[in-house]
Amino acid sequence: MTSTARLVAQRAGVSVSTVSRAYTHPDKLSPATLSRVREAAQALDYEPVQVRRPYGIGTSHPTIAFIAPDIANPYFAAIAKAAQQRAHMRSFNMMVANTSEDIEQESELLNGLPPSVQGVISCSSRSTDSQILEMSARAPMVLINHSVPSVNSVRVDETDAMRQIVNHLTALGHRRIAYAGGSAASPSEVARSSALIQIDAEHDELEIMHLGNFAAFAHGGMAAADLVISSGATAVIAFNDLAAIGILSRLHQRGLRVPEDISVVGTDDVLISEATYPPLTTMAMPLERLGSAAVELLEKAISGQSIMREEVVLLASLVIRQSTGPAPSNHDASAS
Repeated sequence: MTSTARLVAQRAGVSVSTVSRAYTHPDKLSPATLSRVREAAQALDYEPVQVRRPYGIGTSHPTIAFIAPDIANPYFAAIAKAAQQRAHMRSFNMMVANTSEDIEQESELLNGLPPSVQGVISCSSRSTDSQILEMSARAPMVLINHSVPSVNSVRVDETDAMRQIVNHLTALGHRRIAYAGGSAASPSEVARSSALIQIDAEHDELEIMHLGNFAAFAHGGMAAADLVISSGATAVIAFNDLAAIGILSRLHQRGLRVPEDISVVGTDDVLISEATYPPLTTMAMPLERLGSAAVELLEKAISGQSIMREEVVLLASLVIRQSTGPAPSNHDASAS
């Protein structure tokens, strides 16, 4: 059975990223460390799957890969566009791959990247930490909206984002707030759910109800809307804008007014969010900066400018439109 970089790292007493540097940037390691890694690799019969040429050696226009769960989602499309623009400015070619939120397909893509791909940006990866570490040992890698020890990352401060939304709703008098979550496999969903649990625990007078996990598209929001109504909530936070649009549609079908009966908040601020009826209050995520910062980190890693893990944390900002308003004094969700 083929040994893994993790086993080599354990035997040599180093990190997985150090094993990677032993093959991609050996000049960055001390002779003693390099010797330990090579001896461990030889003892375990380890061979890296692909050894990519360092940036600048016969690679006038190096290629990087951008991998996303669903490129049809405007959230990922906006990040990919920003990454591609930055990559073009830095004379990188960028290929885009879609995993359809399938962890096996994601693994196949990561393991099957050609040698010409010198770095990877993985957006909202569904892979396990160990799988990500294994891939990062083969080629420089940057994660978006996911944190794994020793792997570079760019993420949004989800706790601050959720706190902004809750503060806005409580200022309007809302005390029963529903949350329609996204895919349980999404790192952003995990972070947002955890943040809302923490915020709920900080306020005795507040109740935040997690209604479950729904598809991050309009049909998922429509399914969640019926639960929002039956929960007695006066406001709902949707995992993303697409789900929020579905909630708006279903509430209208059920004869409920937004925001007079129920306030609705989305997340992402994709282009369509200001064209809904009513225009959607949403948490504007720094999509362009997520993409461009990821390319900047990856370039530093590929060129060997940085050998220490870096994490860039960005802030989101609340965009208040017409889908949120004062909590109804006598809430009645008994619509048809």
